[in-house]
Parts: sequence; structure tokens; C-alpha cells
Amino acid sequence: MKEIFCNEQVVQDFDQFAGELRLQEEATKQSITIGGVPNNAILLKLDIDRRNYKVRSAYLRRGLEFIHKGCDYCLILPDRNLAILFELKSNNPKGYADQFIASELFIEYCVKLWNKLNCINLTFEFKRILLSPKYNYNYTRNNELHTLNKTDRCNNEVRVYSPGFPLRMRLEKVL
Repeated sequence: MKEIFCNEQVVQDFDQFAGELRLQEEATKQSITIGGVPNNAILLKLDIDRRNYKVRSAYLRRGLEFIHKGCDYCLILPDRNLAILFELKSNNPKGYADQFIASELFIEYCVKLWNKLNCINLTFEFKRILLSPKYNYNYTRNNELHTLNKTDRCNNEVRVYSPGFPLRMRLEKVL
């Protein structure tokens, strides 16, 4: 599926030999290393901080913030039909419910294009992972995740999970 994305800035390389990837927020210098990543995973950077990347399509009007919002990363696990959305936030996270929903809609669109291109019918489930030091207490050192129920702009409940913001973790923790 990675062939439908434009270039190496969107499709991110990771250490397939070690099964590790690094998620990083350039503005805040926050980063996390995630281990246990399968070789066939696809890592997408959805929030590239460059002018033309903030717009999902030239067909859509600029300035409609929700339409062009997105999470920081999407990790696609084809063998599990799972897409994990990662948002890296500070101690005061807000606005992330809409970022998750907008990213899901974008990835669903990409999957539908991929399906038509290849005459297949894949569907993916989504898991939303918020990385924020606000939730470090008791969650960074065990296998539990904090469950957050937020509402999006349409007052629909959006369930998000957070392991806090550890320096390292295994992918199995968020599965």
C-alpha cells in the first residue's frame, strides 16, 4: 500500500532488522522508540510540517482546519488489518479527538483507492494512541493503558488510549 503515497517524507523508514521505529515531534523534540514492529509494517508521517503537506488534497479548500488536520503518525499492520494512529502531545493535550477522526477518514480513503487499484477489498480497524507525559503516572512502567473518552466536533464519543509518554515501549503494549 505504501506505493500510493508520494515520497519518502510520508513513508518513513524504520529499522526492520531490529524491529524498531522512532516517532518524533520536531517542534517539541519529543520522541519515543517502539520495538516489536513487524517487517511488513508501513509507517506514515501524516503531519509533515511543510506548506504543501498540510493540505490533504488540492481539491479541498484551504483554511477548513478539520479537513486538513491529522495525527503525527500512522502505523499500518497489514497482517492484522490494523492501523494505529499516534499523536504526540505535551502535558496539556487538547484537540486530539478531531485529529484522530480526520486521520481515520484520510486513511480509509487511501485504503479504498488501494482496493480499487488492486481489485481487492481490504478493511482496517483503527487504534488511537495518545502519547502525552500527562499520563505517565503508573502507565509508563506497566502494560496498562489509560482509556480516555473524548468527544469530537460532532459530540460523538472518541475512545483514545494512552501509555503516557515513555522513552521506549513495545508495540504489543498498545495492541
